[in-house]
Amino acid sequence: MAIRANIVLTDAATTPVNHTFNPVTTNDGVLLWIDRTQGIAAGQSRLTLVQRSPKKGTPTYNMSWKLESPILAQTSPSTATGIQPVPTVDHTNLATLTFVAHERATTQERNDLLTQMRDLINEAIVTNQVKDLDLVW
Repeated sequence: MAIRANIVLTDAATTPVNHTFNPVTTNDGVLLWIDRTQGIAAGQSRLTLVQRSPKKGTPTYNMSWKLESPILAQTSPSTATGIQPVPTVDHTNLATLTFVAHERATTQERNDLLTQMRDLINEAIVTNQVKDLDLVW
């Protein structure tokens, strides 16, 4: 079993920057990591993992990752005193990745699923769809 630790993800900036997601809390089987690069808590990116083991009547392992990247609204002083308004989230970009593996699946079958998903994310059709909003038809 893996031990929860920091997770480092690199962005796509001209000069790529590593973002370290630190483990914080666990609540009802949901594990949470936060990237504290953004000094304002509302703007900190979050990585969550929900994992479920097989139970009677449900013979599958479920692993679901979610990456949320909130973008803060650009504010400027709106009062005569020049006091900056409290930052708020303008919008949030997010991605989810879910794996469902039957308890009878072999290590090779699970590895095939993982490897093919990595390849799919690197496919031009997915890259163009997400990066350039080039919809598939």
